[in-house]
Amino acid sequence: MSTSPALPQGETVPPLPDGVARDPADSPGTAHTAGRRALPNLLVVMATAALGLLSAAGALPFTAADLMRFALGMVVGLNIFFLGYRLLGRFSGLAEVWTSIGVGRRLGGTVRRGRLLTFRLLPLIVVNTCQVVVDRPGLRRRMWWGTALTLLAEALSGAALIAAGGSAAAIGWGVAALTVMLVTVQPGRVTSPAWRLLRLPFGREDQRLAEWVHDPASLAAARAATAGRIDLARAALDAAEPSGSARRQAMTAVVALAEGRCDDAARTAAALRERSVSPELRRGALQLYASALADGIAAGHWSRADALPAFSAALAALRAESPAAALRGTDLAAMEALFGARPREAEKLASLAVAMAPDNLSRARALLTLAAAHTVAGRPALAGPLRAEAAALSPSLRTVR
Repeated sequence: MSTSPALPQGETVPPLPDGVARDPADSPGTAHTAGRRALPNLLVVMATAALGLLSAAGALPFTAADLMRFALGMVVGLNIFFLGYRLLGRFSGLAEVWTSIGVGRRLGGTVRRGRLLTFRLLPLIVVNTCQVVVDRPGLRRRMWWGTALTLLAEALSGAALIAAGGSAAAIGWGVAALTVMLVTVQPGRVTSPAWRLLRLPFGREDQRLAEWVHDPASLAAARAATAGRIDLARAALDAAEPSGSARRQAMTAVVALAEGRCDDAARTAAALRERSVSPELRRGALQLYASALADGIAAGHWSRADALPAFSAALAALRAESPAAALRGTDLAAMEALFGARPREAEKLASLAVAMAPDNLSRARALLTLAAAHTVAGRPALAGPLRAEAAALSPSLRTVR
């Protein structure tokens, strides 16, 4: 794998995006949040345990087997939704970027027609497709109808199972419960089923939707990058007319990061964070910024003394904004452990990032981080095969570890 030459230390570290506190202790939401974050999960566990005990004791009008069928129904409902989401994607104004068979740890992958297809350990979700919004005539109407038809299929499936009675009824109630969740959960989150169904047709959502729309070059670059082909992603961006769209800016940052241009990637990501309205896109931009700082520190673009405070502040802000999803699919936590001289912890975190990475690019980066952790931990012989696998996944990646 090729590497980018380290710039002389002393380069100015890109400033933190507006609103991100320099001192992690000052980040909004970091104080006294551990208990609040753990409480909902604890309540779910306690409620589930109570239902199981009451059902086993015969104190409820349903049995433990009914609860299992209900849970199975929710899984069935989720599969119906993902299948409808995929089949109606083109009609709904969406375009495929990558597809996954199953969920959980990665078993393998291949690239077909320029799009990544991965196979994962757990067959709970038969087909999961990452689709992005593209600019098509009547986009708002297309998105509403695609969502409405998918949820209608969910509702009809649940009703048919309930009407069948017997064991199928509990499964049907699970499908029905999943349908209700899809219609009601996160109505303010752009592109969520609830938002597309309840908010998109009736409010002034054009600005919020616009920053999710991919132009053809951004879509081509996203497909190429997730397949590990940074050279093709760069070619797609260079061949296109200039664009000021948020998604073009995001792909510009992603490609710059993969090419080893950490300073450009960090500054572009910070600017993207400041212009974005959606919390999900703001969080993604901050992840890019933190990744650029991590790469710059590892490559010697900036000294640790200068860049680590900004890196730590970015991670603190990510954790404060979304504890469940802040570092999901990234190797940022492993890099944090490496910078903190905790190589064994970095090995574990990087191994998880390798297994759960959604695409070839993020997996290759995580493999390089894992190789670096093995080297620091005194096991350099383990690093060679990891670097070779990373090079095979993304030959033109220029990340230094």
